[in-house]
Amino acid sequence: MLLAAAKNLYARWRRNYTPLMKKFALGLSLLCSVGLWVVGCGDSGSGDGGCESGQVLCDGVCIDEIQPTLTSIQTGILEVSCTASSCHDADLPAEMLDLSSRSASETSLIDVAAEQVGGNRVTSGDSSASYLMNKLLGVDMALGTTRMPQLDPDGLCTPKIDVIREWIDAGAPIN
Repeated sequence: MLLAAAKNLYARWRRNYTPLMKKFALGLSLLCSVGLWVVGCGDSGSGDGGCESGQVLCDGVCIDEIQPTLTSIQTGILEVSCTASSCHDADLPAEMLDLSSRSASETSLIDVAAEQVGGNRVTSGDSSASYLMNKLLGVDMALGTTRMPQLDPDGLCTPKIDVIREWIDAGAPIN
């Protein structure tokens, strides 16, 4: 008796809801198709994600391109990602790494021994030997430490990391 009631209930459900589910599935597939088409058409293939000239795509947002100079890195990256959260500000900088101004960043970063590991925070001319790059990339870090910036679990976007690497490899000039 219970089995017959269950079969009857299923038959009614299928008769009433199957057409609705088919319409829903069709609508969903059309929506997904249009969405993929729009995303595919949104990129000109230039790699800039549709940003205006002088801008780069960073975490889905067009930002002004940052130059490989300490001044540009200071205003475009360090002040936004490192000092705004009070981690590396002048008041009580984590790991004694003050990034609150261009001169403070110069004094705290370039050819200065890293607090957490052997080597320098920034080794002029060699980004692969610079602990700053390890922290930004989340590789070869001291035990118990985290990738930077700490408040952004995905880290900096690729264009920001690339410009820091370029600046270091160019000798980390003070400009």
